[in-house]
Amino acid sequence: MTLFTTLLAMPDQFERLLAQVPADQLDWEPANWAGTPAERFSARGHLCHLLDIETHGYQLRFRRTLEESLPALASLDGYQLARDNQYPLQDTAVQLDRFRTARLQTVDWLKALPSSAWARRARYGDYGEVTLDGLVRLLVSHDHQHLAGMQWLLMRLNADLRLELPLE
Repeated sequence: MTLFTTLLAMPDQFERLLAQVPADQLDWEPANWAGTPAERFSARGHLCHLLDIETHGYQLRFRRTLEESLPALASLDGYQLARDNQYPLQDTAVQLDRFRTARLQTVDWLKALPSSAWARRARYGDYGEVTLDGLVRLLVSHDHQHLAGMQWLLMRLNADLRLELPLE
């Protein structure tokens, strides 16, 4: 599977997991987060976070890496974004559509780049010096982290609330 195919699959993969969460539990958070493989977000929070990191994080990082000479890229405080953007008030259908659109824009932009652009470098927090290719792989890793986080959250919903979740 190419990087582009992997990136484009994410909105659908996330939507399938989100569909397993009962509508009245979209903002549920467990009392104990032990073992979570992702940030401590509700199902709605994971979705909103993915959109914010796509648009305020990776799209900006990619552009700066292409346009600047060895830019210093900042990490974002996901919990601050959640507070600022009032995640519990967001409509999941709207957010999912926005995420899908933003991801398509990201991939279209990346596909249009010349091959030489993929070697462009930036400094990114604790990761140190990375290439544009490396940043794209970090985005894929971030996607996987949140898919794992949703699986973990579904496990907790099942265990803590004794919900019978669909096996999809």
